[in-house]
Amino acid sequence: MRTKQDPEEDSGKGESKKMKISTVAAAVIFVLTELLHPCPTQAANTQTVIITMKSKSSAEAHSKVLQALGARLLHKIATSGNSSNEFLAFVARIPAGRLPHRVGQQAAAQHHKDVMNLLSGLPRGDVIDVEEDYATKWIEAMPTVGAVPFATMGAMMGGLPRLKLTSVAPKGMVDRTRPDIPWGVERMHAPAAWSTGAKGGGVRVGVIDTGIYTEHPNLAGQMNGGYDAFTKSESEGSYQDQNGHGTHVAGTIAATGKGGPKGFNVIGVAPEARLYAVRVLDAEGSGSIANIIDGLIWAANNQVQVVNMSLGSDHPSESLHRAIQYAAGQMIIVAAAGNSGGPVGYPAAYPETIAVGASDAEDHVASFSSHGGPGAQVAFIAPGVDVVSSTTRERGLFASWRGTSMATPHVTAAAALAMAQGWVGKGGPHGVETQLRKAAKPLADVDRIAQGAGMIDLGRLVRGF
Repeated sequence: MRTKQDPEEDSGKGESKKMKISTVAAAVIFVLTELLHPCPTQAANTQTVIITMKSKSSAEAHSKVLQALGARLLHKIATSGNSSNEFLAFVARIPAGRLPHRVGQQAAAQHHKDVMNLLSGLPRGDVIDVEEDYATKWIEAMPTVGAVPFATMGAMMGGLPRLKLTSVAPKGMVDRTRPDIPWGVERMHAPAAWSTGAKGGGVRVGVIDTGIYTEHPNLAGQMNGGYDAFTKSESEGSYQDQNGHGTHVAGTIAATGKGGPKGFNVIGVAPEARLYAVRVLDAEGSGSIANIIDGLIWAANNQVQVVNMSLGSDHPSESLHRAIQYAAGQMIIVAAAGNSGGPVGYPAAYPETIAVGASDAEDHVASFSSHGGPGAQVAFIAPGVDVVSSTTRERGLFASWRGTSMATPHVTAAAALAMAQGWVGKGGPHGVETQLRKAAKPLADVDRIAQGAGMIDLGRLVRGF
């Protein structure tokens, strides 16, 4: 495999001024030491659990299960359809220690026994699983602030060096006749797709992240709504991005390239797509498994057609996987592979998602880009180094960052272009992923395990190859 070392220690450029930022996700997903030891969400003397039940189970069964667990219900997460494959879960608090925290190779088998012991004496057919919820603070960063901050995204998982932002010239912009086109958008040949009129018109795209700064000038008119998993609110004020990460992702998907200050703008891959902000992570980049499930199910219930998940963990979650399995029947799920350079993280490791790795401007696979792992595979590679996009006003409106978080929205937007062409579903002859694979070209001298089908050529995609 041909790789290029990530210039992680680039903090000597520009003025030095420390400030703290956090952002989830693959931008830096799979990151802090806390991720290796997730923190259960709990109040004093209680622990929070996710109780997954069969969708057709009765209210009486729900009540009995909650009573048997000594649980106080916090909220219910449920899909709104009538199929036999609906998703139903209850987030509740139970007395601390009722569900022991298990680690190691025997954890899954022992966990099953723990659950059965908790439900002793009850009909167990209605209960699928009882899983401890946990919250994770995904990243910490110490930027050097300048005209265009840019985040180095070196090895990001498991206590490796934290994200650093450095002040540099906006080198992620293409210095051509259209300076608003970031190099990654150009590299995937988005302008060739636009020349045919293909801009993702009307496709509903969800960004499951830290929210979106809806007042960004390059995102004006692009928002169709959103949801805040913390407050359970759909009001516009609730899903505003207080971090910057979700707004960066949104810009790569659907920024318009218009209205920016002093003529500085960025344009996304699918500038006519419609955006939905699904806020599952707070200003510090923290969020729980229950929040992510809640946001995902909200998107499915609201007819979102493709979602971007630039977030993840190296810990699998049975509850999250079941939610992914349901949602994948309703929409396309694109997820960041991770930034450890090691195995693909979750949810990208689940086969129902489209996992994305990161490349640089020289068509090397980024040194941090995760690949491989049990049953997991990268589907595509996309630009993920020095990616200029929108961010919050507090971050200066524009930033150049790196990570599989930044690569993923390129593929999410490509899926939107495919859906606008009439392709539906994930697999099969008419599936979106099938069309993306046909349009992709492998990068030279890069192992398939790191790039999957390769880099998508959007011109090929809309011209029918």
